[in-house]
Amino acid sequence: MDPTISDDDLDVIRGMWPGKLVVKGVQNVQDAARLIDRGVDGIVLSNHGGRQLDRAPVPFHLLPKVVREVGKDATVMVDTGIMNGADIVASIALGAKFTLIGRAYLYGLMAGGRQGVDRTIAILRGEIERTMTLLGVSSLAELEPRHVTQLTRLVPVGDQQIASRV
Repeated sequence: MDPTISDDDLDVIRGMWPGKLVVKGVQNVQDAARLIDRGVDGIVLSNHGGRQLDRAPVPFHLLPKVVREVGKDATVMVDTGIMNGADIVASIALGAKFTLIGRAYLYGLMAGGRQGVDRTIAILRGEIERTMTLLGVSSLAELEPRHVTQLTRLVPVGDQQIASRV
């Protein structure tokens, strides 16, 4: 990681690259808003699977705040923590336009090559369809935040809550 990289480098990359420009690894609302304001085509909320910093913000928890800040028209994607089709449905309901499925895809690839990846996609598709059916929606466009209940056990504990538990 080059610590001298700055927002000005986005302008250089934009000048060299005529395609879509997406920044992955966004971990807070302020960076998301700044990048969208700078003209990137999309952002990926990601802590890179928590491999480098397992106490980094959970992208799924950042999603509603980021979408509220950057607007529903901005392309916000989620990586990290997508383990099943219900996670994909929840992410879309909270405003993501897309999710990445790195681990699921890799597990399928390791287990069965191309057929394993195809099976992974089929499993995720079935889980998405089942989740949507149980929610009573027939299209992704119908999904809204009211379709999602976040588990409190996954919510970061604030300093005050830690102090009261000691």
